[in-house]
Amino acid sequence: MQNASDTMNRSTMMPEALDNGYDEAVCIVADAEATARRLDAVLGYGVVHRGPCDPGFLALLGIDGVQGGGWREVTVLQPQAARGRMRLIEPPGPVPPVRRMGAQPWDVGGFFDVSVRALGPIDDLLAAFCRNGFSAFAPVADFEMAGLCVREALAHDADGLCFAMAQRIAPPLAGWDHIKGPASNPFNSVITVESLEAAKHLFIDGLGWQVVVDTALVHADGRNVMGLPRNLARERPVRLAIVQQEGRMEGSIELIEYPCEPLDFRGDQTHWRGIAALCFPVRDLQGILARADGAGCATGAPRMVDWAGRGAVRAGWMMTPWAARLVFYEVQA
Repeated sequence: MQNASDTMNRSTMMPEALDNGYDEAVCIVADAEATARRLDAVLGYGVVHRGPCDPGFLALLGIDGVQGGGWREVTVLQPQAARGRMRLIEPPGPVPPVRRMGAQPWDVGGFFDVSVRALGPIDDLLAAFCRNGFSAFAPVADFEMAGLCVREALAHDADGLCFAMAQRIAPPLAGWDHIKGPASNPFNSVITVESLEAAKHLFIDGLGWQVVVDTALVHADGRNVMGLPRNLARERPVRLAIVQQEGRMEGSIELIEYPCEPLDFRGDQTHWRGIAALCFPVRDLQGILARADGAGCATGAPRMVDWAGRGAVRAGWMMTPWAARLVFYEVQA
């Protein structure tokens, strides 16, 4: 494993960096334009694309032709960032239910959050979220992870979108001076799992990804951003591993196993609101899907898709055992 501090300081977040983490988070929301305005107010994200959703793209999300008509999308991006888009897609007709409705961070099913770096005081960033339709799980809390001192907070909204905010205390954060504003682009996303060992086996042995961090969070005073009871947080560590194709914390996935029994939200429907998928630009789509299939995951065969203002791509998908959908795509010449 690479030195965690060095790896976490790398922040080039190269545009269209193939096989180097996710480039886009897809979220289903009740009102895409309204959500885009709120993310601009909180994070300073600007609109880079808006228009109707391509039916082929919706099929990658498991949304069929009957459900697919009339969907619209607004894609937002941190203005100085080259990657880390958030594609907000809005269904026609009645507003669908929300994924993980009533779930706690330790409950299983789908994606829990996307993570951004707080580039100013995290208390101010959390307050901005809470002025714009989000609620905090708990007050800001300090913790140590892999030799780093970090302040963190969590906020979620009525659409099931959850943001983790992380402010580095020590050692100082390096490599983000080009990003102006209160926060970075999304760089990480959490999947809650029942067994961290099984999850690592899938991503490391099955998909061939690398470990960025493999550790346990210990909350000596019991304060934590997840809302765990303080006595439980003091006595039982939260185990996690961060994985990514190249072993970098950019477009990475964080696998977390909590020391308590979860509820299970894997039965939530694909067209419901919330974080629907992470999208990864890759060199060898067929090879990745073959590895996922060999690891026992459901996969979707490659298909041509009109990709949100970027032109034609060839894309397929895999579904993890925790109902978190990963979309992989090859940009066509």
